[in-house]
Amino acid sequence: MASQYDLKGKVAIVTGAGSGIGRATAIALARNGAAVIVNYLNNEPGAAETVAAIREMRRNAIAIRADVTNIDDVRRLIAQTAENFGRIDILVNNVGSVVRLSPFEEYAEEDWDRVIALNLKSVFLCSQAVLPWFRENRQGRIINLSSLAAQHGGRGGSIPYAAAKAAVNTLTRGMAGEFGQWKVTVNAISPGIILTPFHDQFSRPDRLQEVIRATPLQRAGTPEEVAELVAFLASDEAGFISGEVIGIDGGR
Repeated sequence: MASQYDLKGKVAIVTGAGSGIGRATAIALARNGAAVIVNYLNNEPGAAETVAAIREMRRNAIAIRADVTNIDDVRRLIAQTAENFGRIDILVNNVGSVVRLSPFEEYAEEDWDRVIALNLKSVFLCSQAVLPWFRENRQGRIINLSSLAAQHGGRGGSIPYAAAKAAVNTLTRGMAGEFGQWKVTVNAISPGIILTPFHDQFSRPDRLQEVIRATPLQRAGTPEEVAELVAFLASDEAGFISGEVIGIDGGR
């Protein structure tokens, strides 16, 4: 696929870029000219594959291990990015997980805390950490990955995940309002059914097919389709779009 946007000279951090939407996003940003920090925590082989795919395009990428729910790790991620590239222009807060499926009354406190940390706290910590760079340069792009679950409240044992993603939508709008004075845009993308390893782990095959049949376009989406939307929002062409939660869900 050819590049569509001019991201040359830009530096992007993509959290959780070892597979799925994160990997596709890192590759799309690199294809459009950005240097990419491929963040990962446990999936080192996946992060290495993402970096290799980017370097095959003769673009620049490095993998940095960091737990983006931990403030010290986040600060180190930002410091290593600055040390390697001298700037930060784009942050894609992609990390997230259902963690476990469970009826609400049986949901354990530690699992609730982990869901909130992965899906919401990580967005707060990473966005706060890059803000000094964006404020100084009077430009920047923050793109958060939300979910269609934020609208319907979570089904099949995923209520905490849906609640966290709904909070991401509110955080997106709030940050957009505050950061606009520094010419920083903040948007969220709300995917529906996207065929990634996420659904291999958390969706029953019969339920997945049921949802696909209920989708007006009669199919699931691909990580690459989400990644193209991220690349657009990171570009100058999207410079007047901020505070939006954009669905990419086949009409659901």
